[in-house]
Amino acid sequence: MMVHAGNKPKVQVMLESVFDAATEMLTKSDSGLLINAWLIQLDMEIGEVQVYDNREVLLAKNIIFEWAELAGRNPRLYRQALHFIRVSLSALKTRRTFDHPAFLRPFRAVLVDENFTEIEQVFLLEGSDWLTEGRLMKNLDHELQIFSKKIFAELE
Repeated sequence: MMVHAGNKPKVQVMLESVFDAATEMLTKSDSGLLINAWLIQLDMEIGEVQVYDNREVLLAKNIIFEWAELAGRNPRLYRQALHFIRVSLSALKTRRTFDHPAFLRPFRAVLVDENFTEIEQVFLLEGSDWLTEGRLMKNLDHELQIFSKKIFAELE
């Protein structure tokens, strides 16, 4: 059963909290660090998501138990996880999180393996444009909410 916080699935809420923690690490430090990328590692077997800065310094991590429980049983789980990452980053964009001066443009979030080799870009922010996978996305949050409700109906 998928738990919702307001209109958001629990997974999205947890991902947003990981990204919020990563943002807080950047914006509260007095280092004046400027970044242009988040490197995201996923370990679907244990449900862990880790967020690093572009220097490969760990900023935040969390375990999403729903992913760990479904690992090996749901062949679409990896794609669904990427979907929720994109939705969560969209929510941060909507909240203007990336307007903080610590985030340089273009800013991107990239899925990486344990050696920090790029697997897939999941987010790109250039100037005032919001891009992902090469497409300009308008009203993304609402559309992805509808999509995620449909795709996860089988889990509810």
